Amino acid sequence: MAGILDLVRKNDSYRMKTLNLQASENRVSPDVKEALSSDLASRYSHIMPDGNNSYGGAGYFEEIYEKTQSSIQDLYHVRYADARPVGGHIAVLAAIMSLVKKGDTIYSIGSEAGGYPGYQKEYIPDMLSLKTEKIPYLPEQQEIDYDSMALAVRKKKPDLIVLGQSAFVKPYDLTRISEIAEESGSKILYDGSHVMGLIAGGRFQPDASSRADVLVGSTHKSFFGPQGGLILTNNLDLIPKIEKNLTWMTMDNMHPNRVAALGVAAEEMLRHGKEYAALVEKNSHNLGKALDELKIPVRFKPWYSKSHQVLLSSSMEQDFVKFSNGMEESGIIVDRDGRIGTSEISRMGFSDMDRIADLISEAQAGNNVLKRVADLVSSLRIEFWR
Repeated sequence: MAGILDLVRKNDSYRMKTLNLQASENRVSPDVKEALSSDLASRYSHIMPDGNNSYGGAGYFEEIYEKTQSSIQDLYHVRYADARPVGGHIAVLAAIMSLVKKGDTIYSIGSEAGGYPGYQKEYIPDMLSLKTEKIPYLPEQQEIDYDSMALAVRKKKPDLIVLGQSAFVKPYDLTRISEIAEESGSKILYDGSHVMGLIAGGRFQPDASSRADVLVGSTHKSFFGPQGGLILTNNLDLIPKIEKNLTWMTMDNMHPNRVAALGVAAEEMLRHGKEYAALVEKNSHNLGKALDELKIPVRFKPWYSKSHQVLLSSSMEQDFVKFSNGMEESGIIVDRDGRIGTSEISRMGFSDMDRIADLISEAQAGNNVLKRVADLVSSLRIEFWR
């Protein structure tokens, strides 16, 4: 029987031969990997709100931590950035706890419209004793119904409006939402988990950090860092609350190797983020168009996508798992929710979406394209890092 390390090596070998098109994943650079596997992987750090560290021997890490925070502030043009959350969900929990209290009401986009399931009643709201309402949404336009939202918010005055989706291909009209929120006294939390890399590159929703009270997100999807989360804000009054809710409330050790790896990725994003984000958006649109022309049913013709993913038509919904399994037989990795992502292929600097679409179409037709996929993957190298 293979040991764990044997299985790890087999996974590495397998994934290096596949074409990864999952919307929730990306590829980290060798420099980020070096930080992840450094001595910091076995160290501890717990920096208290007063700035003191509970652990000795952390001098170099404290410098790393400060530089990482500073790089992220520069990247998102915010006055405060917290890199401690070990996941996007942890970042969301701490942020919501800092914005509302028990018994308050939050508005979010329903999971049936591509919203994050964690915001639905039985999950985070139940955990934090919050009431929930759904933001009126037009799924066929991939848009919030702003007029209906304005009426609902005016009537019910939710304490928090939560934006962001798992199936996310069009930015919001944040100017309109800000006006709606201001009239009702509602705060805005923008969950940019899927699009943090695009926001960092000045694309998709560049006003997220300036219009929302808090911007949270993951660091391993369109952002090409290690797995983890971020909390960003320009509201200095929220900082003590965020600090409190991250200290022995939602988490403890921040995992120093992860923070260092995030700092390296943030430096890479500062150098190359604009070019990378532009390529991601271009690739998504072009992939949607190419798939459509090959009769693979995708949504939102003729614009297809403005983010890092293309959504398959709901007519295929019962077959998303079958589609994913069929793709994997040919070495193409997609998720089982009907999303095809372009972040990782863009990280490789690749832009021939006609070739990608042709491979998907051939695999969908039952033709084995393993060798063609392997040939393509073997030619790819990570870009946007040095």
